[in-house]
Amino acid sequence: MRLSSNTTSRTSASVSLRFIFSRFILCILLLFVCRSPAAQIVYKGYVPAGLDTVQLHHEYTRIGRTVGLTTVRDTAPVIILFYRISEERKIGIRLPEWGGGGALGVDSIVIPVDRRSAFYPQDMQRILLHEMVHIALARAYGRLRIPRWFHEGVAMTLSGDISFEQQVELSKAILFQALVPLDSMEQMNRFGRWRASVAYSQCHFAVNFLVTTYGLDMLPELLAESQRTRRFDTACVNVFGLTVRELEVLLDQRLKAQYRMFFIIGDYGMVWGGIFLLSVIAFIATRIRRRSRLKKMAMEEKAGELAIVEEDESGMDA
Repeated sequence: MRLSSNTTSRTSASVSLRFIFSRFILCILLLFVCRSPAAQIVYKGYVPAGLDTVQLHHEYTRIGRTVGLTTVRDTAPVIILFYRISEERKIGIRLPEWGGGGALGVDSIVIPVDRRSAFYPQDMQRILLHEMVHIALARAYGRLRIPRWFHEGVAMTLSGDISFEQQVELSKAILFQALVPLDSMEQMNRFGRWRASVAYSQCHFAVNFLVTTYGLDMLPELLAESQRTRRFDTACVNVFGLTVRELEVLLDQRLKAQYRMFFIIGDYGMVWGGIFLLSVIAFIATRIRRRSRLKKMAMEEKAGELAIVEEDESGMDA
């Protein structure tokens, strides 16, 4: 059946309106998805007074965006439980004696509120951000096996800068040849406090170096490539052009070049000890020079007296 020109025009206009309307609805849906908030954060137990929950929510959103966690995969709430050490057995939690917090699976964070020996015990916000990174990585990449050193390094890097104390610890570890190999960090929970502290500082340095060199976009790129190839070491070759072993050698070289002598200015005890030692050495050297000068003067004086005696004797002989 042949349509008239008016009918055709009305039909075309109707189709155009429907098309525009459908595009408008699609844009609204996309806008809603893009602006949909990150997972709700639920606080339980002995929540510290003055905790900035609004800032924590913004930071969790930032972390998720940085590591490649989309809102589509981030809908379940994150539960943060603050507990006392005496309750560990009751609630089935056991952290290392130096542990300030822990991330369990993809939805829970546990924080002991009365463990003063933990790393950064004075900075609860930083501990929470650290554990939130672990949750975001677990949600974004599921069962992907991410090496412990990289997991911890990303958490350290996205929760704060390398501290002065960490730099001193790295320098001392270089001095005492106590740096931890990357593959040994899988057993980090069994480390003593100082070895664990060195390991965390190394993880922080490693990922911070990679971010400084390649940019923050490197994080989701490397992790997505690891997910695609199902191997982190293969992803390193594809993204950096380096095997994990070659990357470790590079990190070791940069670490030693940057922090080998840092302990000299970083350890106040060593600085004052060095000043005291130099003072003692200077005092001893001064005493030795003074004695040597007095001895020389005495010898010169004695030599002069002998010369006078010899002259007198020669005069008498004459």
